[in-house]
Formats: sequence, structure tokens, C-alpha cells
Amino acid sequence: MTDTTVKYFHSGMTGAPVLSGTAGSLIAVLDACLVNGFAVSSVYSLVVVDNVATATCMHSAIPGSVVLVSGAAPSGLNGEKKVLSVGPGDVLTFAAPGIANQTASGSISLKLAGAGWSKAYSGYNLAAYKSNDVAATGCYLRVDDNDGRTARCIGYETMTGISAGSGMFPSTAQINGGVWWTKSANADANARGWVVVADSRCFYLISRYFPAAAPGGEVVMFGDLVPVFSGDAWSCALSGMGYSRWSVVPGIADDYPTMSQAAVQLYLARSYVGIGGGILGKKGYSLPLHTATAAFASGAGPVKYPNAPDNGLYLSAHFVAESLDSSLRGISPGLYCSPQNLPGNWVETPYAMTGIAMLPGRTVMVEPYGGGGGVFSGYAFFDTTGPWR
Repeated sequence: MTDTTVKYFHSGMTGAPVLSGTAGSLIAVLDACLVNGFAVSSVYSLVVVDNVATATCMHSAIPGSVVLVSGAAPSGLNGEKKVLSVGPGDVLTFAAPGIANQTASGSISLKLAGAGWSKAYSGYNLAAYKSNDVAATGCYLRVDDNDGRTARCIGYETMTGISAGSGMFPSTAQINGGVWWTKSANADANARGWVVVADSRCFYLISRYFPAAAPGGEVVMFGDLVPVFSGDAWSCALSGMGYSRWSVVPGIADDYPTMSQAAVQLYLARSYVGIGGGILGKKGYSLPLHTATAAFASGAGPVKYPNAPDNGLYLSAHFVAESLDSSLRGISPGLYCSPQNLPGNWVETPYAMTGIAMLPGRTVMVEPYGGGGGVFSGYAFFDTTGPWR
């Protein structure tokens, strides 16, 4: 069966919410991508031929997008569908196995599907998000979006209200008020680029807050890792920046896909022993050479690109360990990183890449991050084929 658990969104999609230097704009993006979906459209016609459905409607989907169809008869055409292709005349196609050739009836609508999260609590420019997946750790993400340029984010093990909960990570002692997620270099309503890649238990956010230094973006994450042991009930992670960076060119060790030998602003709900509170984590990926600097972005490493013997691109899973003893906790779902030194302006976003030898049958979206070049500007690779787990 075609997987529909992985959702990919970006700010250039029709109907996408605007991320800007105004209070509440990040919550609007997270509401749309994680919870509600966006870009609702009436479907003018929905025709099935040889197990492929062709929908004619105003849409913002790209191949690989997941859309939610409703109101169609037969009912087998409803639900989440992965887009196979888009074409001229506002058409898209998706697989319709077992549906006889016909023109569907009903008041049919379509939208980009949300990632399967709930907005558990809310307040004035405040929101708390939680996975709906029964297999999830059940941790919450609290977002304080009252500032124009930045938001403050904290993980909670449990919450009973928008400002009430227990098991904070980071704790007040670790970083009072939570990590920073940057929205815009300016406190204005000008749109900033963004990307969200998510499944029902984890999401990544790229905010291109500093367009003057392309690609001008930072990368953060929240959600459940793929743990190294199945009994790990506390393998939820939150990353961010250690201080407000709206006035600074992007690209530091805090960016989630950037390898760092030191612990940076990455917090886990608890240690693997299951006692105590939030702890610092470390992140990295496989490196075939022992010439690494203390920190470098994915795609800004010491390994030659293309690899001379096979003209190859090499990717690695992204690993998270505890900072105290470097015990490996888990793998970041759906994220891949490269230890190679990829050229600047290697690809333009969004760019879908297939045929990667290390990921057969997979499509990855290549997303640049950082700003102004150098060791902290690189490329993150997100699997959009799924599933991540």
C-alpha cells in the first residue's frame, strides 16, 4: 500500500499560511501543517480510469503530496491519497485500486492533509501540540508566539492547560522560557519562506528568516525519535536555538542537521533510565573519515563530492545520543545527512531527488539551510516516501 503518513509542505504552496515577523504567525503555520491541513478546494470532476483517479480542481499539491478527499461516491475515493502526478488544467492523479472505471458523484472537496496532530490547548498567541498516534510518547510542545521575530518552545511530558504541566524539557534551570525558534529578521508582515516535513509523531521546521543571506534558514525539530530499544517511553526530543537569533545570519551548531561533538540546544524528555527530568542530547551522523571539525552542517563535511571512485552521493541517518555518556538513544525519523562537501547553490528548493543508491525506491526532498556559505551552511535530506517507522 502507498504510504500517506509523511507530509511535506512549503510556503510556496497555494493557500499556505504566511510566516512573518508578527505575533501568532508560527502558530498559523503549525495549525495548518500539523492539525488542519490547508488549501481546501471544490473538485470539479473526479474520474477513475484503470485504477487511477484524476481530479480537476484548484490545488497546491506536488507529486508526493498527501491530499484529503471527502464527499465522493464511491466512498473508496475518500480519505488520504498520495499524489502521483500534477498536470496542466489544475489536475492531479492518485491511485484508486479496486475502484471501477467511472465518474464520481457527490459534493467533492480536497485539501492538503494535516499530519495527524492535535492542538490540545491554546491561549493568546499560545498553543500546545500533541501527536494523535497511540504509539507516541504523548509529550506536548508548547509554543509561545507572542513576539514578532521569534517564538519560545518547551516540551512537556504532561499538560493540563496551556500554562500548566509537568516534565518540562528544557527545564527552567536549563534554559528559562524554552528554546528559540526564529521567524523573521524583521518585525513586519513580510512573508518568510518555510518548510514543514512531518509524520504523526515528529516534525521538522525550516524557517528562512534571513533572506539577505541565502538560503537564510534554521532547522529545528520536535517529536519522537526511532528509539534503539522498544521500551523507551521518553525518546521525545526538542531542538532549537540557545538565544534569540533574529538579527544574526543563520547557521550554527544548534541547527538540527548539523553535526556537533558538543551538546547543543537539543533536549530529551528523560534519560534512558526513565528517571529525572529533561536532559541534553548530542547529534551526528556516520562519517567515513577522521578529519571532522568540531561541528559542520550536513553537506559541508570533509568528504569529497562527488565521490571520485563512483561519482556518488552518500547519505547517513541522523543519530541522537545522551550528552552525559554518549549512549545512543535513537535515530531522527526521515532525516538524512551528508558528510560530503556539496557545492553552494547545488540545488534550488524545493528539489525532489530519486535514484540515491543508499535509499533505493525513495524520494527525498533536498532543503538548503544556514546562510552565507561556510561550514554551517548545508543541505538536509528528508524522505517523503515513508513510512519513517
